[in-house]
Parts: sequence; C-alpha cells; structure tokens
Amino acid sequence: MRRGAAPIHNERGVALLITLLIITLVAVVALEQNYLMRVDLHTAANFRDGVRAYYLAKSGLTLVKEVFSREIEQLAEVKKGLLGGGAYSQPLGGGVVMVRVADEEGKINLNALVKEVEPLQAVTSRRRPQLATPQPDNPWVRITEELFQRLGIDPTLVGAMVDWIDQDDVPTGVGGAESAYYRGLEKPYTARNGPMETITELRLIKGFTDEVLLKLGAKRVGGLVDPATNIYLTAVPLPQEGTWQVNLNTAPPLLLGSLLKDEFAEVVVQQRTKVWIKELAPLGITNDAFREKGFQQLATTAPSKHYFVDTRGTVGEMTKQITALFTTGGNKGGQILYWRVQ
Repeated sequence: MRRGAAPIHNERGVALLITLLIITLVAVVALEQNYLMRVDLHTAANFRDGVRAYYLAKSGLTLVKEVFSREIEQLAEVKKGLLGGGAYSQPLGGGVVMVRVADEEGKINLNALVKEVEPLQAVTSRRRPQLATPQPDNPWVRITEELFQRLGIDPTLVGAMVDWIDQDDVPTGVGGAESAYYRGLEKPYTARNGPMETITELRLIKGFTDEVLLKLGAKRVGGLVDPATNIYLTAVPLPQEGTWQVNLNTAPPLLLGSLLKDEFAEVVVQQRTKVWIKELAPLGITNDAFREKGFQQLATTAPSKHYFVDTRGTVGEMTKQITALFTTGGNKGGQILYWRVQ
C-alpha cells in the first residue's frame, strides 16, 4: 500500500510544480506587457510634450519678432536687457519659454569685407568670373584684423574669409585660401565666391577650428561649437547702399576698441549702461576718435534691424530650441532669414 501511494504523492508534486511554473510565466508576461505599456505611455507623453515645447519655442520667436519690430515704450527696458545678454523666461501653457537675443548689427558683417560683392546668382551665371575689387582700402578688413589680434586669433585668417566671398582665384595674403585649396581636402568642395548666406559657413573656411570659434565667443550646442552663437561676426545681406555700420549701443567692448580709440570706447561702454546713446557729439566723439577715417560709414547709434534669437520651450522632460535670424520693418513686420530647430 505504501509503495502504491507513492506515485500519487509524486503526481501531486508535479501538478503543483506545473501550476507554479504557469503562474510564473503568466506573471512574467503580465509584467512585460505592463512595462511595454508604460514605455508606450512615456513615449506618447514625450511626443506630446515635445510638440508643446516646439510651439512654446515658436511663440517665443514670434513674441521677440513683434517686440523688436515695434517701438513700445513700456518694453524698452525689456529690449535693452535682452540686448545686454540677459535671458527672459516666462511660464506659459504648462511649460516655460526662454529667449535670448543678440543684435547682429553690433557685430562685423563678413559680407562687408569685400566691396561690391555681386549676388551669388550673378556669379554662377557667368562663364568667367571677373576679379573682385581689391580689398586693401577696405576699412573692415583692417578692423577685423585688429579685433582678431585683441582676441588672440591669427589675423591672417581674415584673408581666408575674404577669399571665401570674393570672386577671384588669387589667395589673399599668407592665410588666404581659394577653391584650389578646398578641392584638395579629403572631402572636397569649392569656395562660395559670393555673399555668405549664414555665419555657419565659418566652419567651411580654412583655419576656423573649434578653438578659434570659442575665442570668438561661440558656445557648444548639442556637443558641437555653433558659429551662430559667436558674439563678434555675422553674415547678413548688405544694405542697398552697400555699407555696413556697427551699432555702438550693442557692440562688444573689444569690438568697440577696434573701431574707436581705447579712451573713447570706454566712454561709450560707460554711457550706454546708463542710457541708450543717440548722439555721439555730446560724448566728445568725433571723426578723430575713430581708428579709421569716415566713421559715418562704420558706426551708428540708430536702432538695428537684424537680430539673432535663441528661444527654448520646455515641457516636462522635453526641450525644443529654435535659433533664427530675422529682420524688422517692412510691410509684414520683418522677415526670417535663417531658421533651425533642435
């Protein structure tokens, strides 16, 4: 009887073992499904928050564009704070929008390094490009070289920027580089030979390494040094009259020192911290205060029309960034020249 009863006890043990195994498998499947559902919910929430963050960033750009396109007395201090390098944050729609603004007319326009630069379409439509106007008498070349020396950057790199824009094939100085140089690179390309469209083209120009860009004040965005964030150089279309004037109210001090004699640059910096400068004569700044002759063609205190904006929208764990270059004025209140979403 005992020997016959043993198989019955063994069958009960096997049944119990199978039951426990089935319960374990069901629990594992249930936990896996629960995990996948939570992942899907988290992904959907991030997508939702990402869309909301994008539109928050876009609203920040729209707001800045409107504020700088209109003269509103109540917002004058806000504009001055933004142009002074400050950031403006505002809770909105369950998230936060943050904006930073830089006056592009407080910088040197690289397109001004070459006189009488033809539009790119005109350059590419000709079979044999003509030589560009010689640049030795261009004051912006000398001013940029002076600025580079102050920043600890090799001033011969200015020649490479000139060659990137001008329409001839002759390198400018020892640092110059024309298409022949770029065609010899591991990944060959040619010089633009026309006005720069965006300042990000600096990365394509000979000698402009991360180290140089960082000395120009550029910052890392997403792990990469972004030329658009530099504080001294810009690339925007030249005015119809073909001249470029730096705004003395927003130019960095080192750039002011390259435009003005040092003692007058200090006067401008001290004065503009108190009140926006409208006239230079009361400050004793005349033509003799400038390092180059004809200062009327080099500097201005009039309101600028070109601005760079960095706007970020944050909702939950998601942040979207929009960087853009826009102009003010016109029938539509301005125009966006450059736009990038990250």
